Amino acid sequence: MACGPTHKLVGVMVGFAVTAFDESDGRSAAIHPITSAALGSFFGALPDLLEPAINNPHHRQFCHSLVTVAAIGYGMRRAYLWRPSTDREKFLRGMALIAGGAYLSHLLLDCITPRSLPILGKF
Repeated sequence: MACGPTHKLVGVMVGFAVTAFDESDGRSAAIHPITSAALGSFFGALPDLLEPAINNPHHRQFCHSLVTVAAIGYGMRRAYLWRPSTDREKFLRGMALIAGGAYLSHLLLDCITPRSLPILGKF
């Protein structure tokens, strides 16, 4: 079962992967590897910051739901297809891909646990 440090580490790896491999069509994440690691670590842990598991084994609600997976996946697809024209837009696009990827990595790790993820959860 994934724990906080595991979620952060996988988020860091997602940040590095986006920075290293997102160079199709002359686009680049335009983010320094240290920045991408920090973003990945934060967004990899964000679901548990929004819905902490302290004294609550059923903490997975809306921020840990399959609806959230679909919404973030849709947003990442839009960000991936975006053709930025300025360095600022490239930076924002890279941030969106890192943030979404790290958040999704957390949910995917939670999805393979015995409790899995709720479809909708409570707001």
